[in-house]
Amino acid sequence: MSYFIRKIKRDVFTLMAVMFGVAKKIDYKSLNTYILAINQTNTLENILLQTSICLKDILQYRLFAFVLRENDRLQCWIDPDMNMEELKHRIRKDFNMKTSITVNLINQKQAKGNQTPEYKTDDLVSYELQGDSYGARIYVVPDRKPLPYHQEIMETILTTIRIALSNYMSIKKLETEAAIDPLTGCVNRREFNRIMKGEIANAVRYKKQLSLLMFDIDHFKAINDTYGHHAGDLVLKEIALCVSREIRSGDVIARYGGEEFIVILPETRKQKAIELAERLRKIIEKRVVMTEKTAVTVTASFGVSSLNGRPDLNSLVNEADAMLYKAKTNGRNAVMPGVIRLCEQKKENAQISG
Repeated sequence: MSYFIRKIKRDVFTLMAVMFGVAKKIDYKSLNTYILAINQTNTLENILLQTSICLKDILQYRLFAFVLRENDRLQCWIDPDMNMEELKHRIRKDFNMKTSITVNLINQKQAKGNQTPEYKTDDLVSYELQGDSYGARIYVVPDRKPLPYHQEIMETILTTIRIALSNYMSIKKLETEAAIDPLTGCVNRREFNRIMKGEIANAVRYKKQLSLLMFDIDHFKAINDTYGHHAGDLVLKEIALCVSREIRSGDVIARYGGEEFIVILPETRKQKAIELAERLRKIIEKRVVMTEKTAVTVTASFGVSSLNGRPDLNSLVNEADAMLYKAKTNGRNAVMPGVIRLCEQKKENAQISG
């Protein structure tokens, strides 16, 4: 009798070993497919989407969150949509940061039909991903007891993500450097054109306002001739920094030409753009730039334009340029159209229509 019991146990263990081996082969075959998919993509969203699917398919992790720290910013991608309060608390603790967290969905279509998963903070398992210019973490909640080889699979997934993330950050750095004017730190003209196409499309689609400020420094050639090009460079840097501090985080300042700058103002009416230009003009007028030889004061002239139902980049820029030219011909250190002039024009139009 004992012989048959031992034989049955032996057979069961043999069957389990065979099944375990088959399951392991299947999981590793699937893993190779996901690794290839992750390495072939060059966008962060697709890297995270493929990773999320891989974790659920092979390891059955029912929650996936990815957090990226760049400088003082924390960005979080989640799958699916969930109550973020507990997770945010855990993230701030892990990163030792009290800053706000920007939350994105990895796959919005996939997340819409999912119910908010219930979990406790203690259930979260996190893995750190560290790079030269960033810090990151993956958060998961295992939905089953992991098998012995699952840790090997997780380590392989983490290594793959590190490589993919490093490649992505390197590409992002190169793209950023190519889009930034090295002297002033503003975006360059090419990047301005790219951003503006998206802003115009967004404004037209959602019927939002969009305005531009174009300005340049008055008599800039005289500054270079009198104090030297190094002084001129200092003036450009100071004025760009001065304007950058006064505009909103969603606005964009670009160096459009030598001493010519342009500011993108999403969701901004023309009247508000003119008021901003007037405020910037006064700030620049009072600004003192310290050079090696002396203190330099400058003024700037502004031209303002708005979309006004014309979804055309050239028309918008040309209008701002024409207004800037008028500001120059009207004595410089001016905004065109001016605040008073615009109000008078509105009154005249109202009287005519009345």
